[in-house]
Amino acid sequence: MPADVATKMEAPVPFYSNPNWGIISRRIPIALFFLLLMVIGIVVFSFQKGLEMITVYAPHINADTEIKLNVSVAHMWVEEILAGDTTKRMEDVEKALDRAGKNAQAMLEGGEYAEQVIIPLEDMEIRNMVKKVIQELKEFRTIAQYRLSHRETSLTGSPIDYRYDKMYSTFTKNADQIKFRLMELISIDLKYFKVTQYILIIVCCIIFLVIGLALYRFEYFRDSVVRALHQGKEKLEMEIEGHIETEDRLFKSKEQLRGLSNQLQTVREEEKANIAREVHDELGQTLTALKMELGCLNNDLPSVPDIARQRMDGMNKLIDDTIKSVQRIATELRPQILDVLGLGEAVRWETSEFEKRTGIQCQLQWPPTNIVLNREIKITVFRIFQEAMTNISRHSGADKVVIELQMDAQQVSLEIFDNGRGIVSSEIFNEKSLGLLGIRERIHFLNGQFHITGNPGEGTRMRMTIPFGTT
Repeated sequence: MPADVATKMEAPVPFYSNPNWGIISRRIPIALFFLLLMVIGIVVFSFQKGLEMITVYAPHINADTEIKLNVSVAHMWVEEILAGDTTKRMEDVEKALDRAGKNAQAMLEGGEYAEQVIIPLEDMEIRNMVKKVIQELKEFRTIAQYRLSHRETSLTGSPIDYRYDKMYSTFTKNADQIKFRLMELISIDLKYFKVTQYILIIVCCIIFLVIGLALYRFEYFRDSVVRALHQGKEKLEMEIEGHIETEDRLFKSKEQLRGLSNQLQTVREEEKANIAREVHDELGQTLTALKMELGCLNNDLPSVPDIARQRMDGMNKLIDDTIKSVQRIATELRPQILDVLGLGEAVRWETSEFEKRTGIQCQLQWPPTNIVLNREIKITVFRIFQEAMTNISRHSGADKVVIELQMDAQQVSLEIFDNGRGIVSSEIFNEKSLGLLGIRERIHFLNGQFHITGNPGEGTRMRMTIPFGTT
């Protein structure tokens, strides 16, 4: 990595990596939680008070008004009946008083009356007032019935009339007291309602203030984090650029090593060819001349001891074996058949020699062709074939090998299958498998493709393909 990139990467660690830093303090969410609980409590309390005024106090005020109205109507009808009005009857008065009594009873016990639901109050003062009104209503009913049944003695100005009016006045006053008490309770609840509304407004203002502070704090730290992220991004980009440059250098170095390896292989093949030529020509000719000289010596000495003749025959046989060894070594270094007859015949010859050396049955499938291969491709394919056959003899344990060699105008392909133990994945990608690694590198340098697969007990299949142009 470049020195400047390494220096920039040693910058201080950004603050947001410190676990003691936080965007929002823990106290703010806790405070907001309790404030929200307070708001919920206030809203529930306000709703309860409002609902109480609507569902409890209003029906009681209506019932009290109905009681007073019905008693007033009954009082007026009694006076009219006593005054001689024949359109009004005692039954009408009784009905009005019954309606008043039912409303009063509903205020104590609750229930549904006159199309409204009345919930009984728990306030003892109002309950005592209602009980008193009910008692006075009974007395009023008794006096009204007595006056209507004794009309002669119950006319205006009579003592019973005086008592009747006094009872009505007292009843009306007590009914008004119930209404005033209900209004007083409503006034108290309204005060509580107003106080809760004020508290709710204050709490909402506090919540808005806290949320505003939290948002300000969040924005402040967000900006800090964004700046730190931008700095980290720039450093990361510099680091990536450094890695890319390093990767480019490694790639170029790898390509150079591949080129060097290929150059070494080329030099090695040339040296093998030179050595094979020297061994075959120089050493072979010398041994041939030596054999000829030995034959001449044998002819020039017609009578020699038997032991000398035996030694000369042994020397002649030793020269023949040496010539064969020289030919074998020269062929292994660089088979002349590869240069003279081409890749197909060289593979055929190598397959035959492999069968002789190992005893493994080989089947070669090669349709002859007139295509002339590039020298480099020809040598590469042949050396890969030799390496593959050597691996089969050493490691596979196979007794049969099938070789398929094909050539056309675009490529040459070689496929080898053995019925041995089967190669496993760990062996295919093992870094210590230098033979497979060398095969891959040779094929890769020529823009070819290489595949090897195997299953335990089912054998191994190797396939290589190298594109080329005819020459």
